[in-house]
Amino acid sequence: MNKKIMALLLASCTLVSMAGCNSKKVEPSSEAASMITFDTGTSETSISETTTGTSEETSEETTESTSEETSAPETSETSAEKSATPTPKSIGKTSVTDAYKRAFTIKKTKYTTKYPKVTIKGVSTSAVNKEIANKFGPIAKKNESVVKYSYYVGKNYVSIFITVNLDAGMDGSNYYVYNVSRETGKKLSKAEMLKLLNMKDSAFKSKVTTAVKKWWSTNVPNYKSDKKAKEQYNKAIAAKSINSAVLYVNSKGKKCYLLRQMKAPTQMGTNDIYSTI
Repeated sequence: MNKKIMALLLASCTLVSMAGCNSKKVEPSSEAASMITFDTGTSETSISETTTGTSEETSEETTESTSEETSAPETSETSAEKSATPTPKSIGKTSVTDAYKRAFTIKKTKYTTKYPKVTIKGVSTSAVNKEIANKFGPIAKKNESVVKYSYYVGKNYVSIFITVNLDAGMDGSNYYVYNVSRETGKKLSKAEMLKLLNMKDSAFKSKVTTAVKKWWSTNVPNYKSDKKAKEQYNKAIAAKSINSAVLYVNSKGKKCYLLRQMKAPTQMGTNDIYSTI
């Protein structure tokens, strides 16, 4: 056989033998297996991400719940504020000043006549001021008439005491009281004034009766022996007179009474009595 052909046959046989030897299945190493397990565990990674997402959603829900629980006390406080007792309205600054004033001279004697007006910040006092002006204005403008006033400003009221003398001190005087509410700017009734001063009507009448008797004993000591004086005294202590007594507070802050017997300041000389109780 040709030597070249023989060599080729031998080479082919060798290659076939080598292929048969390498036909055995190769098992992967443990390290390679771990790597494959990690790669095929992508679903585990996905589950982990899902869990994280769920955790975030749960966290948001928890945060919202906490927020609602935190807001509850604020709602409670708001309700408490709404149900709280309203703050009482403050009383405005109050003043009593001259609505009219003039000076005149009679026989070298100087006189001053004037009547007041009340001003209370925040409320209207026009009605009471108009009444005072209509009643005392025409008298104060007469040459021989003397109108004067004093006043006291209390916590919830203003008490004004007005004196009218029609003949420059030559005859008796008339007296008038105006109690005005600092809350409304309107005149106070006797009952309202008693309430503001924490007095019962029965107690007031009792004090007035005692004070009237004392006044007569001090200022008209002979009233028991003088028939006319005695008649006036009996009228002064009669129930009708005592019931007509007006409660007021003088400029020194003392509780007083006035027995009002004259309805109009144009009437001459009266027996009006006023004093503390």
